[in-house]
Amino acid sequence: MVKIIIDLLEFLRSCAPLLTSLAVLTVLCILLSKSIKKHATAYYLVLAIPFALVALPFTCRMVGIETVSFTGIPVLGELVRDYIHMAAFGHPLLIIIMYMGALDPKIPGVKKLLSIRKELSIISGFPVLAHSLIRVTNSIPSSFKFFADHAGYMANTKVASEWGAGISSFSFLLGLIMLLIFIPLWVTSFDSVRKRMSNVKWRKLQKWAYVLYATLFIHAMGIQAGGLLNPRGGGAPRPATVEVTVAENARPAADEHSGHSEQRETVKPDQNRQSAQTARPATGGHMPAKGLSDIKVSAPARGYIHIISLILIFSSYLYLRLRKAKRDAKRRANAMEAS
Repeated sequence: MVKIIIDLLEFLRSCAPLLTSLAVLTVLCILLSKSIKKHATAYYLVLAIPFALVALPFTCRMVGIETVSFTGIPVLGELVRDYIHMAAFGHPLLIIIMYMGALDPKIPGVKKLLSIRKELSIISGFPVLAHSLIRVTNSIPSSFKFFADHAGYMANTKVASEWGAGISSFSFLLGLIMLLIFIPLWVTSFDSVRKRMSNVKWRKLQKWAYVLYATLFIHAMGIQAGGLLNPRGGGAPRPATVEVTVAENARPAADEHSGHSEQRETVKPDQNRQSAQTARPATGGHMPAKGLSDIKVSAPARGYIHIISLILIFSSYLYLRLRKAKRDAKRRANAMEAS
């Protein structure tokens, strides 16, 4: 049973990482809400470690010092990579925080999440900043060049689709604007900063969160759409099966051309059966059963699934938020009439 659950999670994570991470993190946040509230500082320190492992090499490179890359270390490297890619931590946490304002606070799970909204806002900053450091370094300069020096960009960059490259470049630059909106919202989540602000000023600043959510949706959609139109920046490698077939077909011709062609040996049926038995794993004569995690989903399919996920998540949030706003307005109107 445990293996089935693990296989299912691995399969869902491979084809729909955002939805899978969102579901898992929501459950974890609800279950750990009391612990997060009571030991918030400990959670900040632990969850800031992957960010530090990204920020340290980044800072060293900025001053010309080469350091070891932590992304190659087993387990730890995967955690660091998940921090860099927003779908695993940063994006789901921002969605959870976003949805809190659209759901009924009387629901037990929502009530627990609301009790740690400040803490989750602070925690979300670490993966967002880790992601931003890498993107600002690797993607922003070329994205800016696409618009500032379009001819030079097209002459020196592999592009399968100019539209795709343009959408991706715009989305990366929009991500920079999103970062500039996020930082004040994140900094003012700390009690030491919030206490120095008036409630009116703080609430006015927090309204920029709606701009952040809209920018996040456009940014994520643009990255996926641009990637589908212009996969791997226009330099996507051919599938491995095609390369192997071409290499195998080309080998005899190359041998003949070089004058070193070899005679093929005739393999007897008994030898064939013996080779097959030797290659077969020692599992009682049976091939190992395949699970859901062995199913491979193509990159375009994952892109479409991600786009559909984004549309479902943000459209449902918009619907719930507008419905709640209407209910709150109606409640205030009834209260005024009663008074």
